[in-house]
Amino acid sequence: MSPVPIIAIVDDDPGVRGSVDSFLRSAGMTSMGFSGARELLLSGQQARLACIVTDMHMPGMTGLELQQEMARRGWKHPVIVMTAYPTDEARRLALHYGAAAFLIKPIDPESFLEAIERAVA
Repeated sequence: MSPVPIIAIVDDDPGVRGSVDSFLRSAGMTSMGFSGARELLLSGQQARLACIVTDMHMPGMTGLELQQEMARRGWKHPVIVMTAYPTDEARRLALHYGAAAFLIKPIDPESFLEAIERAVA
C-alpha cells in the first residue's frame, strides 16, 4: 500500500489554506499548511511532500521566488501556482520555472484536483 501523498499549501491567507485543506481531505488527500515560502523552506518537511501548491503573491517571498529557491536547493517537487491576479507574464514565468500548473483564483475544484493528480502521478 503506497502512502497518501501530502500536499503542501503555501498561502499567507489562513482562509485559503483552510479551504484548500478541507477540499483535499474531501478528495482523500492529506495536506500541510504553511503561511509563507520561508516557513515551508525552514520546515524540514520536504521529504514528506508530494506536491507544493503556492500562492503567487505573498509577503516576503513570492511563489515565483519560492520556485527559484526550490530549484537552487535541488527540490524536485511539482509546484502548482495559484493567483487572484493573473497576467500573461506571471503565467509565462511560473511555467518557465517549472510549474506543473498555473491556476486562477477562485480555483475551479475539478481543475485543481486534476492538476494535483497529474502532478503527483
